[in-house]
Amino acid sequence: MTGDRMTHLHEVGRLLWPEPLQVAVGRSRDAGTLHQEFLLLPSARRPRLLVPRGRRAAVAAVRGYGVGRGRGARLLAAGLTAGLRTGLAPLLLRDRVRVLDRAGDGRAASIESHLSAVLGTDVVVSMYLGAPRANRKPVLQVLTPAGRTIAYVKVGVDPLTSRLVRAEADALATLAGAGLSRTTVAEVLHSGRWNGLELLVQSPLPVSENRARPTAEQVGAAQVEVAGIGRTGGGGPLAASPYWTDLTARIAELPDTPAAATLADLVARIEKELGEVPLDLGAWHGDWTPWNTAVAGDRLLVWDWERFAVGVPVGYDALHWALQTDLVNHLADPGEAARESLARAGSVLERFELSTDQVRTTAVGYLAELAARYLTDRQAEAGARLGDVGTWLLPAVAGALDD
Repeated sequence: MTGDRMTHLHEVGRLLWPEPLQVAVGRSRDAGTLHQEFLLLPSARRPRLLVPRGRRAAVAAVRGYGVGRGRGARLLAAGLTAGLRTGLAPLLLRDRVRVLDRAGDGRAASIESHLSAVLGTDVVVSMYLGAPRANRKPVLQVLTPAGRTIAYVKVGVDPLTSRLVRAEADALATLAGAGLSRTTVAEVLHSGRWNGLELLVQSPLPVSENRARPTAEQVGAAQVEVAGIGRTGGGGPLAASPYWTDLTARIAELPDTPAAATLADLVARIEKELGEVPLDLGAWHGDWTPWNTAVAGDRLLVWDWERFAVGVPVGYDALHWALQTDLVNHLADPGEAARESLARAGSVLERFELSTDQVRTTAVGYLAELAARYLTDRQAEAGARLGDVGTWLLPAVAGALDD
């Protein structure tokens, strides 16, 4: 895993700091004028975060890394922040990433120079080094040298991640005009291409360092509000809906694999057995989880809208929140979590006022949707922990139809 993160760093580094700049990791003696220097935290053996060398910016970057993550990440961030504030950490943390300018004239284009021009001020960046996923992309925290966070940037580096970055820009534009009263989203500061990369620059949300957990009532009310965007009342049969046409078309376009064939067979069964159930369609965030949500007064701050879509069965977000909480926060067995998602769907979807048939159809449809996403994104090939849908999602759907 460590090697993969370092490989990712080298690959992304060539894009963010293109020639004549060169990314040198460790104690490289490559020739060139120093353009930028980063600390690699907590170490080159366990790389998680790239932060600017300057103390104030480094403190702000590490503090931001700890917000909203698990207990281990928060403890790591707290320890590193304390060391950086005292000035001891740079002396003890010897692993560096240096960006060298081989031309040496100071005119080389970099992600910092581009963002400085876009935002109208000098900036430095930090970058989180994530685990393998098909949709893994650089997410940059943009700071002033004095340590004030002024933006976050998502960077599309391939067709999938570029599509997701563009989709999030479109989603934020839609949400800005939706009149939301319970949900706050980021503002798009800039969207466009640079050096062959897709960039989305968005405003930082006021997430507290010691943020409180949202209540179930807050989350549910916000999810109902989002589902109301474009909601159709008195919905028609699932099988006749544009959503179902789109889902079946996406599955038909999947590569010919055993998992794709099994999913196609299951979706055909869903259509035959549940296709006449009427469902309302509305919007969903697409990946709404506890780690992209925070409380701010009586509103929820919600980010990562790259999977936002309109015209899906209402309630998908609530089911996704519950399932992902089990899988990630509680480290539940994936197969058991998927089956439990179906068993408790009635209580999870209670605020959407669905009938028993609608609850069952929505829950089964959601798991089929998630399986289609993982297969489309080729998550298994990317090494994602939950990428093999044949071991957990597809058996759960089959079991629900057999009941």
